[in-house]
Amino acid sequence: MNMPSNNQSSQPLQIGNVSVNSRVMLAPMAGVTDVVFRGLVRRWAPDSLICTEMISSNGLVYSKRFDAPILDKTITDQPIAYQLAAHREEVLLEAARTIIRDKNPDTIDLNMGCPVKKITGNFEGCALMKEPDLAYKLISSLVKALEQDGTPTPVTVKFRLGWDSQSMNYKEFALMCQDAGASMVTLHARTRAQGYKPGCLWDAFGELKQTVQIPVIANGDIYTQDDALHVINTYGVDGVMIGRGTLGQPWLIADIDRALKTGERTPDASVKKRLETAYEHARLLADYRGEVTGVKEMRRHLTDYVKGFQGASQYRGRLTAVNTLKDVQAILDEVLEAVEALPQPLLVAV
Repeated sequence: MNMPSNNQSSQPLQIGNVSVNSRVMLAPMAGVTDVVFRGLVRRWAPDSLICTEMISSNGLVYSKRFDAPILDKTITDQPIAYQLAAHREEVLLEAARTIIRDKNPDTIDLNMGCPVKKITGNFEGCALMKEPDLAYKLISSLVKALEQDGTPTPVTVKFRLGWDSQSMNYKEFALMCQDAGASMVTLHARTRAQGYKPGCLWDAFGELKQTVQIPVIANGDIYTQDDALHVINTYGVDGVMIGRGTLGQPWLIADIDRALKTGERTPDASVKKRLETAYEHARLLADYRGEVTGVKEMRRHLTDYVKGFQGASQYRGRLTAVNTLKDVQAILDEVLEAVEALPQPLLVAV
């Protein structure tokens, strides 16, 4: 396998004409990577390429809701990748051009790996791995259109091993992406049939890196600093994309980036740090969405912050029913009091 040089991880990652000073990226996650969560991640990792939630090209173009919250970004929300799902060339072009005009993204990422039935049933996401000719048309048309527009934003593609274990065509698919003009590919090392079940095939990262000349990013079951170092040092990939590992610990991207650049591990976060961040996250989301909506949306995040210590489960159940910031603060205060009363200070295992 390709082994990175000792200083490779400290060098900028070149994605087409865009240089990014980090090899650790935040994956797109529906209902998670909104502008508020991205802002928290950026507090610790301002240089990382961070991805929006997946945006439906059809939904954007046909609704004409170009002010939809899913498109929001702040002035400091860069470098940023806007991820689009599409299966119609003309719709994809209109959606991408609108986003480039209004949001000035660093890259446009095409989702060709989502396993969710309502997405694949619309011939989007991982369904495109069964239609490589259509996928090629979408990628190449977008690349050419952006070049002709004079806005050559790099186009990247995220996909899986294949539709199922009998059709793992990820190497052929990556070559197709490269030939179509993609500037980078990200491999989630599961098939569509696996969904998010255990069993990532990390060896595929190294095989893919040997197959294409464009940057290869590894994604799937990378939860810790050691996971990321192992993947990069073992398989020679150009970077890692972290998704579910950041839930409840938005500083993880920065911790991994620091470990890659310096070799030094950041100590595990304390329960107190998690709880303080949880409340701030809730407050920011309430400010952004209004308290009623914001707190309801925050419920899923709260359960990620409150874990890793004795008795955590009883509080997670209560946090799924909070309705106000006052409710959130009261339970988190109770959690901190309970943790501090334990015989020994506990650190949350990352």
